[in-house]
Amino acid sequence: MTFLIATCEFPDRADLAAGMWQRLAGEFDKRPVDLLVLPELAGVDSFWSSPTFDEAVWRQAAATHDTLEEHLRPIAARRIVGTRAVADGAKRWNETFLWTPERGMVRGRAKALLPQQEGGWEETWFDRGSRYAEAVRDGELCFSELVCTELMVSTAARGLGQSGVQVIAAPRATGGHPRWEVAARMTAIAAGAFVATANRRGARLAGGSWIVAPDGDILARTNVSAPIVSHEIDLALVDSARLTYPRNVRD
Repeated sequence: MTFLIATCEFPDRADLAAGMWQRLAGEFDKRPVDLLVLPELAGVDSFWSSPTFDEAVWRQAAATHDTLEEHLRPIAARRIVGTRAVADGAKRWNETFLWTPERGMVRGRAKALLPQQEGGWEETWFDRGSRYAEAVRDGELCFSELVCTELMVSTAARGLGQSGVQVIAAPRATGGHPRWEVAARMTAIAAGAFVATANRRGARLAGGSWIVAPDGDILARTNVSAPIVSHEIDLALVDSARLTYPRNVRD
């Protein structure tokens, strides 16, 4: 079975988001995609880069993401995944989501690994999720999301592969260090699954979004002049990958 999946870069500035939403809305009109992966917290400024919490800034980000569906509806995609800022009582989540035209916004889980360092003070801005990624079944597709830093946890990828995941979506907000590409490729290899990772671009964030095959090969990548890419994948490759090294090594 073949699937058309897409990933993109998103500007790291809220005032440039409208243009990117419009571009995405026109990108797939001739050929809708089965899955589109958005970067981490697309559509708002990277407020978590400040070490000082600001309630007004947080509320604005959460309010912006409350209206995210308005931007997703015009995009010709059967599924769209990413993360959004969610106010849930006293909790502040960086939460995954699945959006489909039929079901609208389906809430996922809160990001579990939160860096606390220069450029990303996530423990200051978000509460930590209590559980790691699990397989999500939507029709004929089995997928999961690893958010940014969670790509670095190799045991998570292997577990997702064993649970039957075919595609791992990885929304990111990262710099340009080679470790991010290495992590995406190793996640694909460890899981025996396709990986589609999407990044933000601007200031300290380097862009660079990739679609990776189960053997770790890069199938498509974005750049400044081509911030949206798509690629047709064959899910049968996942079944064959599970029979090869290192996935066939017993724990």
